[in-house]
Amino acid sequence: MSESARRDNPIVVVIDDDEAARVSITQSLRLHDYQVKMFSSAEAALAWPGLPDVDCIVTDVKMPGMDGEQLLADLVRRRYPPPVIMITGHGDIAMAVRCMRAGAYDFVEKPFEVDVLLMSVRRAVERAALQRESAELRRRLALLSPEEDGRFGMVGQSRAIQDVYEQIEVAAKADAPVLIQGETGVGKELVARAIHSESRRASGRFVAVNAGALSETVLESELFGHAKGAFTGADSHRDGKFVTASGGTLLLDEIESISERAQVQLLRVLEDGLVQPLGMDQPRQVDVRLLVTTKHDPPELVRRGTLREDFYHRIAVLSISVPPLRERTEDIPLLIAHFMKRFADQTGSPAPKTPDKVLSQMLAYAWPGNIRELKNAVERMTITAHQGLAGPFSMDENFGPSRMLSLPATPGLLRDEMERTERAVIEQALREHGGEVTAACQALGISRRALYERMKKYGLNRGDYRS
Repeated sequence: MSESARRDNPIVVVIDDDEAARVSITQSLRLHDYQVKMFSSAEAALAWPGLPDVDCIVTDVKMPGMDGEQLLADLVRRRYPPPVIMITGHGDIAMAVRCMRAGAYDFVEKPFEVDVLLMSVRRAVERAALQRESAELRRRLALLSPEEDGRFGMVGQSRAIQDVYEQIEVAAKADAPVLIQGETGVGKELVARAIHSESRRASGRFVAVNAGALSETVLESELFGHAKGAFTGADSHRDGKFVTASGGTLLLDEIESISERAQVQLLRVLEDGLVQPLGMDQPRQVDVRLLVTTKHDPPELVRRGTLREDFYHRIAVLSISVPPLRERTEDIPLLIAHFMKRFADQTGSPAPKTPDKVLSQMLAYAWPGNIRELKNAVERMTITAHQGLAGPFSMDENFGPSRMLSLPATPGLLRDEMERTERAVIEQALREHGGEVTAACQALGISRRALYERMKKYGLNRGDYRS
């Protein structure tokens, strides 16, 4: 979640004409580090300019003048975003359902345990934070420009990625080799391209070679070139990537895949700028800046003998470590907005909105495939968008089956069995607590709103379970 959406001390408004109740609720909330603003009437609360920006509103229902239901209707009409928790000592299921249909977040019945109210407030505050995150995402989706939410064609404002931006600036001023380390999918090539584009070699070529995809012989030919007839199949002369990139930058991806022989040849290029093509007697002079990437720990590669120590020290004059996405989660909404706008533009359609629940799932996910996986997920969400809303979030199949997908909308054996089990558990809780909703909520570990919705779904009446 972004820093702008977080609040160290969330703000809760308490509205109750009963001073003792108002003060008691306020003290309980303040003991749990909430900032609290008290009002003795709904009219006074509505007159306060700061009301639209609070994290949660806790209000009594039965009050003189404007009551809680009227207040809720007014808040909904004004489109005030804070979640509203209704409190009453005169409530019943009909009133609770009516309030929640009108837009209330939860319903707490007097007398109540403080922990029940605190649990409801905590969830409401979390929802408010997610709503702000979603609003910020949509704002950026509409206003996103190349440099607004990042630098060098990269997206992100977190401290972790800003450190990378600073290192790119330093590396771009030099001409020494750079070792870029990071997990698969974090954007190592983007970092390399940024270094090139900001350097004095920007007018030269940027040439990328995936060393891991080529055999030893093919890689040497690809890098250093060959003469006609140098080996079977060499039907013509080939310059090689070093010659092609001369005057510019050469990126070697997956440096750990390069053979020891090729490492020795690379050392020579780095030391004196000479390339020895296969089958040729005379070396060729080149002027290339070398950038290399790896997803492994370079010192460990040296210990294992995969990298020659002298080669490692030569390519790691400068080093940049690109953080995984799980260490820069505040950048996730920006990346979602960026990719969603890109994919929507490709189809000529408006970018779909991301539901709060979907955004919450994406913020909580560990992203083992990093930005590459996020990009794939957003593309799927854009393709499966319906009626202006992004499709469901699912993990990349390369990283295992999703545990976040919803059950199918059509009835099935699994769905039927789950609903039978859920109804039986709710009935047992109501029976054990004599139809007391508050006690049943505590036993089930769910909010009153959730319980009322399920009771309505299954046609349950708490009066049938009273002792």
